[in-house]
Amino acid sequence: MDLRIIFFALVMITTPWISHATQTDEQRILSQQLSMVAKEVNSKAPWALDADTRLDSAATMKNYIIYNNTLVNYTADQLDVAMFDSILEDSVIGKLCANKELRSFIDLKVIMVYRYLGKDGQFITELSKDMATCK
Repeated sequence: MDLRIIFFALVMITTPWISHATQTDEQRILSQQLSMVAKEVNSKAPWALDADTRLDSAATMKNYIIYNNTLVNYTADQLDVAMFDSILEDSVIGKLCANKELRSFIDLKVIMVYRYLGKDGQFITELSKDMATCK
C-alpha cells in the first residue's frame, strides 16, 4: 500500500482527537469540580441508597458525572426495563432540576448520568439529564 495513503488515513483519523485534546480554563475548572464530587462519592462508596439500590461509584468525563448503581435484589431479566425507566424518570431524573444543591450543575451545564446494573453485574439501563435544560 502506498505510504501516502496510510499517512493520509492516519492524519484523518487522529486529527479530531488532537484538535480537541486541550481544555479551556472553564473546562479545566469544571473537570476539577466534577472530579472532587466523584472523589467524595467514591470515598463513601459503596453506599446503600435504599433497600434495592447501592451507589457503587462515580466517574467524570468532560461535563458528565456518571453514577454507577447496582440493584442489589434484581437482574435485568427480573425487571420490566421500560417500567423501571419510567419509575426512574419520575423519582430521580424528574427531581434533579428542583434540587437546590445541584444549582451549580445547572449553571455549569453538567450532564448527570445514572447507570444501573443488576445484582449479577449485567447492565440494566442508563438515564441522563442535561442540567442546562433546567433553566
